[in-house]
Amino acid sequence: MSLDRRGFLFGAATVTAGGLLGYAGGHPAAARDAPRSPRPTGGWLADLADDTPVARLSLPGTQHSAVRFGGAQVARQRRTIAEQLDLGIRFLDIGCRSSHSAFAVHHGAVFQRVLFGEVLLACEAFLRARPSETVLLRLRLRQEHSTVPDAEFRRVFDLYQAGFRRLLRLDATLPTLGQARGRVVLLADHPKLPGVPYGDAALFDVQDDATAPPAVKYQKVERHLRKAAARPGKLYVNYVGTAVQGSPRANARYLNPRVHRFLTGPHGRRLTGLGVVAMDFPDATPALVHTIIRRNQRAATAAGAA
Repeated sequence: MSLDRRGFLFGAATVTAGGLLGYAGGHPAAARDAPRSPRPTGGWLADLADDTPVARLSLPGTQHSAVRFGGAQVARQRRTIAEQLDLGIRFLDIGCRSSHSAFAVHHGAVFQRVLFGEVLLACEAFLRARPSETVLLRLRLRQEHSTVPDAEFRRVFDLYQAGFRRLLRLDATLPTLGQARGRVVLLADHPKLPGVPYGDAALFDVQDDATAPPAVKYQKVERHLRKAAARPGKLYVNYVGTAVQGSPRANARYLNPRVHRFLTGPHGRRLTGLGVVAMDFPDATPALVHTIIRRNQRAATAAGAA
């Protein structure tokens, strides 16, 4: 690792002494006890045509992708970023605290024992091994546990941009798959950052009701899946999880299987072009991840026949 990379990857070592408890060598101490990942899906985008718009793909994703610590009411994932990518995840959702010229991944006040540079390193290693793939990354607008000015947030981001210049795709337009292969496509959910302007109504259609109870949230998710398939043109982003009326994990046990049943049932099995389907704990329902992935194969077959 170059000296400049080491500086901003680990420059947040003074984030807080309490926040860094259990943090050693750049890896969460709890990772040693993490269960084995399900069978990796590898480079599943390889067989799709380069001219396929990313907005027409069906992409399994995670919400609060690096939030693994803080107890049952906080944690949204069990797998590391590298394990999620191996599972087939191609959309990441990251919230950061700006501290000491680095971004520390947080959920509220809870440091998630990983720095933003380590998220990028995981993506870089994955894409180097599988150059046919791409990763869409939303860097959240709202700072987590920091309130630095926008100009300072941009200054820190520019350090990452310099260190990962070849990895990051910072164009303001949604790419084709060929343009995105081997790159992390930044969805710029911040007014001072480059990248595709996340949430721009001309480009995105987002369902992200974080206050809906599970039964209501499921209805919203299903409606958004139907809408994505019926009205192509934008990148649909569909957040499945909720932390209302139960822990995120308990709600994922309810929601993820229901979404899978819909997509494999009579009313959902023919839907393609689903956009991003971002989940809590997708490893608990790996069949849903594989079902979303297979929609791209079905769409490619239909396009070829046409």
